[in-house]
Amino acid sequence: MQRTKRKENDMVQISNSNKKQKLENQITTINSNKYCLEDLANEILYEIFEYLDVYDIYKGFYNLNNRFQNLAINSNVLTKINISTISKSNFEDYYYNILIPNQSQINFLRLSNPFVVKIIFSEPRLILNFIRLQTIILDNVLNKNFHKFFDYLLCLTTLHAITISFAVHISSLDIIFSQIFRLSTLKYCKIEYQQLSFIDFINYESSSIEYLIINGHLRFSALHNLLCCLPKLQHLSISYLDKFDCYEESNKLSSIQLKYLKHVSLKLDDVHFDEFEKIIKEFFYHIQILRLTIVYDETYLDAKRWQQLILFHMSYLRIFYINHQGYVNNNNLTYHDIINQFNSSFWNENKWFFTHQHQWKYRLDTGIFYSTRPYR
Repeated sequence: MQRTKRKENDMVQISNSNKKQKLENQITTINSNKYCLEDLANEILYEIFEYLDVYDIYKGFYNLNNRFQNLAINSNVLTKINISTISKSNFEDYYYNILIPNQSQINFLRLSNPFVVKIIFSEPRLILNFIRLQTIILDNVLNKNFHKFFDYLLCLTTLHAITISFAVHISSLDIIFSQIFRLSTLKYCKIEYQQLSFIDFINYESSSIEYLIINGHLRFSALHNLLCCLPKLQHLSISYLDKFDCYEESNKLSSIQLKYLKHVSLKLDDVHFDEFEKIIKEFFYHIQILRLTIVYDETYLDAKRWQQLILFHMSYLRIFYINHQGYVNNNNLTYHDIINQFNSSFWNENKWFFTHQHQWKYRLDTGIFYSTRPYR
């Protein structure tokens, strides 16, 4: 599978390289004949536009003449707007000449500057005119009243993907997810944050999200209820899950069968295997790819326990990747005795192979155990 993907990527790179070379050859030929920019065919100009940012196209071509203005307006590049590093004075010009005239055809919108976000969402009528918007990315969100964004986004029936990153401290994920889950057409959601206060209890209505990526700190106790709200989930990735015992346990929702969930990637910090095993038994029956990074709790190194879980509760599993960092407290077994259990016929037949390394030269009871070929 990795070889196929690498082959596909190589083919894409070769195609892009050939396309770029062809374009350079055409321009070289034109330059050698001393043609002007205006002499280039529309097709060549459109190819040039593909290598430029929308703002560069606007600044470089929009005001040359009517032909270039029409080319810029009719180009597909204007359907994807990425407003990243831009000054307020430049944005005002960009706002009235590019954003406003083309808002009805834009399908991708990335806003990285807080003042840009504030301007666009300060006028509800503006965002409501993005009738073809499918993907929105909001970077460095500062506004504590970000829930107002979602009041407007609710009216965009074509919106399928949202990425939102916060540049400020977050007091609770509860508020964030309660707003995101209101977007009934959403399929893809990626959320990023640096800090979080542990006061959230996830308990929401069902969401249409199929791909959920959380790059931030999430309490393990919230995972059960989060999964219960995602009946169509296919891909789950959480960068940091931990036990964090200093809280009251929230009421758990009734479990559901996640029959579409195929890919799970998690990092677990001090989450006991007993607790994680319950999640596996409740939600992971249909998964095909499982990637785990684990800190502490040596019970994750119990090969026989994993074998039983896979056979009876993850029978569709094709890719199993594990990275465990910790130590062994068992006085009867050494670190090598435990990890050698992963060399049985079960693991070899599935072509799941593992290796290890020690963190300290004279501490053989500690180490990092990880997969080397997690495929079959």
